Amino acid sequence: QQCHALMNAVHALADAGVDPARTDARIGVIASAGENVYFQQVLKHVDGKQLPDGFQMALHHDKDYLASKIAFRLGLTGPAYSVQTACSSSLVALHLGAQALRSGDCDVVVVTGVLADPTLTHGYRYRPNHIFSRDGTCRPFDRMASGTIGASGVCSLVLKSVARATREGSRIHAVLLGSAINNDGQAKMGYAAPSAEGQADAIGKALRQAGLTAADIGFVEAHGTGT
Repeated sequence: QQCHALMNAVHALADAGVDPARTDARIGVIASAGENVYFQQVLKHVDGKQLPDGFQMALHHDKDYLASKIAFRLGLTGPAYSVQTACSSSLVALHLGAQALRSGDCDVVVVTGVLADPTLTHGYRYRPNHIFSRDGTCRPFDRMASGTIGASGVCSLVLKSVARATREGSRIHAVLLGSAINNDGQAKMGYAAPSAEGQADAIGKALRQAGLTAADIGFVEAHGTGT
């Protein structure tokens, strides 16, 4: 996962026209990763005597070192830290990245999220009493919906202020007008099931920060469990 995140961050910086070796901008990196299923699978087939020590395994596989590993390899001198909030990790990282720009902690920030699960190619097995779909199909907002499904992927975004991006002639894919995070505490059916009230509160805060109303929204992208 560290390898995929690093390569993807390199591509994102190139797309944004940012060369860490030729800029005096303070570039930060905020990263998140899913459960390291790949490493778990490797451990199943390796003789314990052949494994490196625990410290080396953590350096190359643990989530805590994801952001700082990218910063080290690319020479990024802004804040570098990993964020873990389960399914919402990447979007929380995006929110924190925007805050880092506004506060002046960095001039540019790379936001990266990754999950590489090699077991997903082995077929799908339903697990009762879980969050996963009975038939392996995700059907958001459908009365036949029975749960979510897993996937592998990696994504990196490069954030700059609009003024800086315009001045530097960067390719602007989108403008983040507002974002918000919260927690719904105990006001939900269960620990793994977010509440509609909590989501509405976060969405409302993001809209107010952006100076928009619900009537201005033309496209909604949602997550399977609502987080």
